Amino acid sequence: MGNAVLGQMVRPRPAVEERLTRPQRLVRQLSDLDSGRLRRLIRSGDLAPCFDADDDERAVECPICFYFYPSLNRSKCCSKGICTECFLQLMPSKASKAVQYPILLLPT
Repeated sequence: MGNAVLGQMVRPRPAVEERLTRPQRLVRQLSDLDSGRLRRLIRSGDLAPCFDADDDERAVECPICFYFYPSLNRSKCCSKGICTECFLQLMPSKASKAVQYPILLLPT
């Protein structure tokens, strides 16, 4: 996964607000979430910040939660977008098996 704004070159990012480095809408509690690592990945640009949902016409829709965001994470396998909070919920925990990216299961 990498963070990219659709159709734009990725430029050095300004500092990310602290509140955008914490998940806000998780459906399930992630007991083994390493918040320090998550914060570093977001600040380095490897993951998109945990944006508030946006209704700007330039925003991009997450195909899992259907909220709109200024940018999404892009999968390396197919370049499909997914918001950080959906990505965190799909990540396997230490106690579960790996989860397949749901967009790959859709017919093309």
